[in-house]
Amino acid sequence: MTIALSTMWMQNRATHVTAWFEQVRSLGFDRIELSHIITPAMIDGVVPGHLPVSSIHFPAPTVPHPSVPRPADELLSSPDDELRAWAVEQGRRSIDLAVSLGAEAVCIHAGRVDMPGRYEWVVQQRYLGGAFGKPLYGEALGTALAARAAAVEPHFSAVRRSLGELAAYAETTGVRLGIETRLQISEIPSLTEARTLLQEHDSAVLGLWLDTGHIQVQAHLGLPALGDWLTFCGSRVVGVHLHDTRGLRDHVLPGMGAVDFALVAAHLPAHAVRVCEFDWYFTPDEILAARKYLAHLSLS
Repeated sequence: MTIALSTMWMQNRATHVTAWFEQVRSLGFDRIELSHIITPAMIDGVVPGHLPVSSIHFPAPTVPHPSVPRPADELLSSPDDELRAWAVEQGRRSIDLAVSLGAEAVCIHAGRVDMPGRYEWVVQQRYLGGAFGKPLYGEALGTALAARAAAVEPHFSAVRRSLGELAAYAETTGVRLGIETRLQISEIPSLTEARTLLQEHDSAVLGLWLDTGHIQVQAHLGLPALGDWLTFCGSRVVGVHLHDTRGLRDHVLPGMGAVDFALVAAHLPAHAVRVCEFDWYFTPDEILAARKYLAHLSLS
């Protein structure tokens, strides 16, 4: 069993992945994940066999759309078919990068529902203000979920088309795709949507990418908990992003917050790609301690 460290921790530390990997290896990590912060310049000159890469996080390597100031992962759910097709092409580039570097899987952000952001903002502020469990909180959450439900159809239909095209492309390469569990209420998929998407695809090609911190933040807001996701989708987990949460703050080190990592360890398929996705400001000593904590739970 091996574990990777995401290039999320490379931010403000290095400008090229090769130099950064020397420090990563000294902390006991066998592999790295190239996350969606990676630009072409950050991997310039990297060739097959150069670095041990576990996975690629779409849309790595990230490039801007020539005219629309939105990232490829958001456009994957765009009802505008021209924008959606451009995003799918970026997904194919991520798959190609995975093939060229020997990565097992590609983690996919599957877009979002275009709904007024104020509804989710109110939910978050009510939570931070200590109103969780009170009528005002329930009203705010209900309003946000109703707004999402009213707007979801064209975006979910677009995601289904996009994933169908990406899965057909990935099937010829041997690279598996994992739809990531997301942080925001507006983002796709919900648990119900995830089950639908998984049922539509061969498990050898497409599964779920479990993000422990994202799920825990949503659970704090009253949405399905980690146990629910593991019960209904656990056997389809392609990979996992391991990080903890404190309230609505994610990407903190395991053991610092509310995520039940023992539960994750008990349900995670043996073949799942394991990636630590820690924020950049943690010191090497803190990263090393978190790595040992996960090893104690047999997660690395």
